[in-house]
Amino acid sequence: MLTWQNTICEGNNAFENNRYIAADRLYQDCLEHLASIGGFITSNTPPPPSWIIDQFVPALVVSYLNLVDSSMAQGKHNTACDFLVEGYNVVCDCAHCLMNTTEDENHYLFSKHLSQLQHHSFAVRKHLAQSPSLLTKLEKISEPYSVTSLTYH
Repeated sequence: MLTWQNTICEGNNAFENNRYIAADRLYQDCLEHLASIGGFITSNTPPPPSWIIDQFVPALVVSYLNLVDSSMAQGKHNTACDFLVEGYNVVCDCAHCLMNTTEDENHYLFSKHLSQLQHHSFAVRKHLAQSPSLLTKLEKISEPYSVTSLTYH
């Protein structure tokens, strides 16, 4: 996770200095790094559920939300919506993979991570009130959810 942390910090620095293309590239690198780790979640020897929930999933959420923010700053609203929906789906899939092994406390934490994406969705929806097609993309994220009833998307 140190590689992810260093890369996300570089991306944040680029974003703060209005170097959005560089920030996007670095945030994408973060997702690629997480994807390489993610393969272990469904392996025969997965990491402990607590590590997935406390480290991996928050890193996914941060990476996707940073891509959303960068896309919004560049006026790429369609791309921002796509990243928001993709991030939500990835976190839901991650939660679904662990449903048989996690405790109620972990279900709560997954709900908390999903609510971060949902909260961001409301902020984006408010900004895009005049774009019905983009609002439609975000409808799924705005619906109430229950971690115990998650399904694959």
